[in-house]
Amino acid sequence: MMDFSTYEELGLEDPIFKEMLFWRSTSSSEDCLFLNVYTSKLSSTSNLPVMVWVHGGAMVMGSADTYPAEIPTALNNVVMVTINYRVGNLGFLPTLEEDAPGNFGLLDVIKALQWVQANIRNFGGDPDRVTIFGESGGGWAVSLLVLSPMATGLFHRAISQSGVAGMPITQKGNIRRTEYLAGGLNCTTSSYDEMMSCLREKPGQDVAEVVADFTFFMRHGSPVVGDKFLPESPWDLMTKKQVNKVDYLLGSNSNEFGNQSPNMNIVLDEDGMTRAEFEDTLPTELLWYTDQFLGSDVNLIVQPVIDQYMDPDRPDDQIAIRDQYVQIGIDTWFRAPTVLMAQAAADHAVRVYQYEFKHRTSYFASRAPHIEADHGDDLFYLFGFPLMPGETGPDSWKYNFTEEERELSLDMMAYWVNFATNGDPNDSTGSARVRNTTNWPRYTLSSQEYLKLDVTSSAGVKIRETRMKFWNEEVPRLLGKKVRTSGSDEL
Repeated sequence: MMDFSTYEELGLEDPIFKEMLFWRSTSSSEDCLFLNVYTSKLSSTSNLPVMVWVHGGAMVMGSADTYPAEIPTALNNVVMVTINYRVGNLGFLPTLEEDAPGNFGLLDVIKALQWVQANIRNFGGDPDRVTIFGESGGGWAVSLLVLSPMATGLFHRAISQSGVAGMPITQKGNIRRTEYLAGGLNCTTSSYDEMMSCLREKPGQDVAEVVADFTFFMRHGSPVVGDKFLPESPWDLMTKKQVNKVDYLLGSNSNEFGNQSPNMNIVLDEDGMTRAEFEDTLPTELLWYTDQFLGSDVNLIVQPVIDQYMDPDRPDDQIAIRDQYVQIGIDTWFRAPTVLMAQAAADHAVRVYQYEFKHRTSYFASRAPHIEADHGDDLFYLFGFPLMPGETGPDSWKYNFTEEERELSLDMMAYWVNFATNGDPNDSTGSARVRNTTNWPRYTLSSQEYLKLDVTSSAGVKIRETRMKFWNEEVPRLLGKKVRTSGSDEL
């Protein structure tokens, strides 16, 4: 678990961000493997569906304590569990030890799920109806558990919000990040045994605080493949349809990066982006995508990406360039892997539901006009922030959301809990209250329908189809991968 000493350095001065990200959490420690259970019925015969929340934070920060799960629990017939897992160096540092190749944070989640199986009935939960759900880094973790043979049978449904495992990976035995850490702690790297002996003598807090720059961490501090947890890369497992057969609800937000470039190395403001800035920074941004293919060369796809996204009729339009640059990040980090995972799950005839959260939240009226739904906006609705009561009377509200947004919050909770209960977000059987929500079409390989989630939701078909085929078929081929063409069983 990791926290930050100031909110301002993250650009999160607004009280609502402090409440979501830092509420109740005042310290961090490697001794963090605790969980919280929220329930309204302490009867072993209640058999309520169970939802296990895996917090976000890019797997380098975050806490189970910062999400008010008591709100959706109080309003719905569900037991919620929020869990901690080790993050950053303490959770993902690779070694050469056979029993410690990496992925410790993900193994922590498996241990928490084993605890849920053994104990949740005492809190009114049904161990045969467990849904794992998470956002951002938590969404990555959920998707990795769907891909991991070690997690088979520990959960029955999954929800990934703004994060699916199309991400950089580390091959088992690659200890570059460990050597980086050793250098930062004045440990030798000339001898592996001496390096590890030195690292083991360092205080845990010192190990946790030596963090490489964001790009380095995401490239070299990522999940380890080639071990029991992930026998192959997530991309290979998804394209081979080697996933746990569980119902899956997954999606992302329409403007995940807001004013920030994906790797946070350039601010995208109202003046837009020059062609030179675009071409100079693009290779670094694309490393997020190419580093899921070990040994791939990012330079092979730079020009094809430029050709795909740049508007030949507006080559110097800085606003258009900025907007397309952001779309590249959203497509590579979120949309393309989400579609790939949806296809892998749907191939097993399990129930799959895809969404795009599109609502521009009135509370964030000061945001630039081109930003619709930014990264994390869905969380305020899922955890009931528009419904938090104020202190000036029974009809007052803590935060200034509209009545439509309060209804959207109730709708999102209903969709999520219905899915956890029945495997169908439209099926309100067993609900505490029935809501008249827009029908959410099931995603299938043939229809590829999804829900445009908003105050007035509607169905869509084949989200950004051309771009998804570009990233999930054409680009992998350019990087030397054998790819199954849409609608074909041939590799």
